[in-house]
Amino acid sequence: MSEIARVRASPLAALEALSVMASNARDCESRVARFLPVRNAHPLLSGQDYAHKTASLQLGSLGVAVGLGSSFCFEVDNHEVVTFLLSSGGRTRVRLGGVTYGNNPGQPGLFLPGEAYHCEIREANGFVVTVRPERLASAALAMAQEMGADSVDLTVIQKPREVNLQSGRSAHLLALLSNTLLMLDGLHASSALQLQSEALEDLICRQIAGLLIPRLVDRRC
Repeated sequence: MSEIARVRASPLAALEALSVMASNARDCESRVARFLPVRNAHPLLSGQDYAHKTASLQLGSLGVAVGLGSSFCFEVDNHEVVTFLLSSGGRTRVRLGGVTYGNNPGQPGLFLPGEAYHCEIREANGFVVTVRPERLASAALAMAQEMGADSVDLTVIQKPREVNLQSGRSAHLLALLSNTLLMLDGLHASSALQLQSEALEDLICRQIAGLLIPRLVDRRC
């Protein structure tokens, strides 16, 4: 089976109804560029057929993209948003500041600040969530205020972080985030997405803030 046939037959984790096919990495680059300043995208394996399927939407200030397809790599310049990558089966390696970070099915979450990086995605399959850091900070501050905390360390929004399933609280929040992103399908199909956009933006920001700052999450979670 060709890569194009394989990818076309494989459903996205969500938003399949909005999916668009790409037959070369430059096409994929132009779609990702809606959210991140991507450049120099190319397949990881030379000589192999390339195919990628993507879908994306905007929830207020928050961008959500989902994709699957051939392995490829790209570079991202400095940018004004932070990014949370959530694996649905894919494996990502990011080189940032001389350190390599990654995500995979056993370590699904990867948070990246707005610094330039080099990224390799193998067995591409997952979500990319982008949001301005001040919007994520406002969600964290609201959560801290609700729990009566005097302060909250917002410097975590400026640092890369891998999020795995070893902590029960992280596993719970990752499952909540995944379920929220999967819920976009039904809301889009029922035309209710626009009405729920603001609430969904806030919910996703709070879930990511909880993954970065665990003490913001009620210990009963």
